[in-house]
Amino acid sequence: MRMNRDKLIHIVTFRLADEQWVRLESAARAGRIKPNDWVRDLTIQTLSTEVLLTPNERILFDQTVRMHYLIANAFQLLADDKLSPEEWKKLRLFAKDKIKMIATRALSDLSNKKLPKQD
Repeated sequence: MRMNRDKLIHIVTFRLADEQWVRLESAARAGRIKPNDWVRDLTIQTLSTEVLLTPNERILFDQTVRMHYLIANAFQLLADDKLSPEEWKKLRLFAKDKIKMIATRALSDLSNKKLPKQD
């Protein structure tokens, strides 16, 4: 995901506590890159998404969307008197295996709606 170095002209700096630095170094080492490159890659990856979510926010969003998907579909199956143990198992497996697709659709739906301005 490296960008061409000669196009990178802006510098971002910030300070970290010792414990945060150790964790950053560890994460970078696991990726076999320098800490600055790890932070740059994470920033570029985060900014390249349509909706700007931190990795932790994305995890929470994905899980919330998964629960919404399961609840909405389970209630519909109940209303149609079609909820069986087999159907519930298939629904849960689909929600687990296809979370990226479900979350992407939810993000797309959200970005297509006009959200009220926050003050």
